[in-house]
Amino acid sequence: MRKQSIFLLLVLLSLVALSLAACGGGQAASGPTEVHVKMSDFKFEMDKTSIPAGPMKFIFENAGTEKHEAVLEPAGANDEPFEVNGKESEVEDVMPGETATLEWTIDQPGQYQLGCHINENNEDHYALGMVQTFSVTGN
Repeated sequence: MRKQSIFLLLVLLSLVALSLAACGGGQAASGPTEVHVKMSDFKFEMDKTSIPAGPMKFIFENAGTEKHEAVLEPAGANDEPFEVNGKESEVEDVMPGETATLEWTIDQPGQYQLGCHINENNEDHYALGMVQTFSVTGN
């Protein structure tokens, strides 16, 4: 009787363990899509130019010798950041060797751009080509 009880207990524990393992197979909540952007004189280099709609985290690295900014805006815009609750979709004054991040949510698929609109010392960064377009796709 004792052997049978131990055997049944082991079978029961095995079934419980299998059930718990099956429950743990769900997908973890994902965070924002990370987009790495290298800033240099005078261009942006993005590791992704097609990004799924939703939360995004842009990580900017200024590898150039000039101060730069990044304005997230509709493609073709000219220094027109989005604004939500008083916060604008831009990072300003990223000095050489520094990094900066911008977290933003774009739910509408379409064409967007990052632009540097600094105009100092007769150098208009945007006019010199410091603009990068990218696509936001449906989920």
